[in-house]
Amino acid sequence: MKRTLKRTLTSLAVASAIVAAPLAQATNGYFKIGYGSKNRGMAGAGMAYGQDSLAPSINPAALSGMGDRFDVGVELFNPQREGTVDATGMSVPDLDGAGPATALSGSKASANSGATIFAIPNLGLSKDLGNGLTFGFSITANGGMNTRYNQNLYTNAVQTVIGQSSNNTFPSPPNPTGPSGFAGFLEVNLGVNPNNIDAAMGQLLSNPALGPSLGVNLAQLLITPTIAFQIGQHNAIGFSPIIGYQRFRAYGLGLFEGFTSKPGKVTNNGDDDAWGIGARVGYQGTFGIFSIGASYSSKVYMQEFSKYEGLFAEQGDFDIPSSYGLGIAITPTPSLTIAADVTRINYSDVAAINNDGPTANQFFSAFAFALSGGTAPGMSVSNPLGTDNGWGFGWDDVTVYKIGVNYEYNSQWAFRGGFNYAQSPYDDDQTLFNVLAPGLVEKHATAGFTYSPTPDSGITVTYMHAFRNDQSYTYAGSGGFTGFSFETENAMQQNAIEISYGAKF
Repeated sequence: MKRTLKRTLTSLAVASAIVAAPLAQATNGYFKIGYGSKNRGMAGAGMAYGQDSLAPSINPAALSGMGDRFDVGVELFNPQREGTVDATGMSVPDLDGAGPATALSGSKASANSGATIFAIPNLGLSKDLGNGLTFGFSITANGGMNTRYNQNLYTNAVQTVIGQSSNNTFPSPPNPTGPSGFAGFLEVNLGVNPNNIDAAMGQLLSNPALGPSLGVNLAQLLITPTIAFQIGQHNAIGFSPIIGYQRFRAYGLGLFEGFTSKPGKVTNNGDDDAWGIGARVGYQGTFGIFSIGASYSSKVYMQEFSKYEGLFAEQGDFDIPSSYGLGIAITPTPSLTIAADVTRINYSDVAAINNDGPTANQFFSAFAFALSGGTAPGMSVSNPLGTDNGWGFGWDDVTVYKIGVNYEYNSQWAFRGGFNYAQSPYDDDQTLFNVLAPGLVEKHATAGFTYSPTPDSGITVTYMHAFRNDQSYTYAGSGGFTGFSFETENAMQQNAIEISYGAKF
């Protein structure tokens, strides 16, 4: 009884730590490559090969036959993210012709994201109920839209080209007399009343969310109670309701306040959270040395982020995408298992993730609209943030390929290795907004081991390296914006080490 109580209290403590922890994963988009130290040691390949009580996070049927056990672990995750916004191509010459000349251009802003170490716990439990039934639950985490720049890349890149109208009111201290920069371009080239420009600039430049830092944080917690049923000797099915919790905050996005349908609901509103529900079903079959597995996870329907309904499409809606996959495992000898999975993540389920960000002309038009207070002729915000078609991160569905090996060296030692690959979820022309969420790593290599001091317990250690990937794009204007351009670049690499303890009881 005391042992059971102790385990229960430990489980609750770990669960509380997960809820409180700052989560920052970014591997297959923002889905983890795998769940649990053993599975991650095989690069996430586990659809047909469950190894511990966290298996339902991949395939609920893999819990069948797991017996009575618990697993608890923590991952130390080290993402290294880089962002660049180079607006030197937004160059405006002297406009009044009277001198002294004031030619302005944007600047190049580049920084590495801070907050590079995260401790992320996980927890699993399974219980044999007899008659072919196994019950369990797991608590795991997703996330990945996390950056923390010590400078405001958007503001610092663009602010130097904003300039002033002929009223010489902004900036403070003002530039030499005469219209200059993008504000002057609106007055001289498009005929915007300078008083309208000054009013709009006064509102924009007084926004504290223009700086001095920039970042977002999305954390997702998934709780999956599971029931698995053994059908005969060779087949099993499983079902898991998915209880989702997520937390989000954004800061430093003041430059985009003029691009939204809901001013005041874009940035610097602190943490907002949401709960949701979904489901996962799975199948696993074993036929001699072969095992096969399949699983489908529905979209997890989440409450809207009301504090950020002017940032995310569909009025702050941010559901968790559906996914599905197939896997096979081969055990040619009692000590060797080779597993491979193919998984599809449907980021297109979620408009806030899937909707494209602005093109060059759309950005310049929106910028002109905001700086003119909506009076610049022919200028508009084509897809206002927060609307159903509002600009998003431009993430596409991705297919993930996983292969892993497990080798039982003896009764005390087991060794693992694996490789995981998925293309970056977004194209190069989506790098503007993904400065905030550079989930673009593609190749992951993993290695790990388990040491079992007794037949009923084991300590597992896993290391993962995600190789550096970078994407860049030049947003070049056309038509009336010919000659204006800016460049953006995203880059990331990752390291992680996870340690866990598992025991049968």
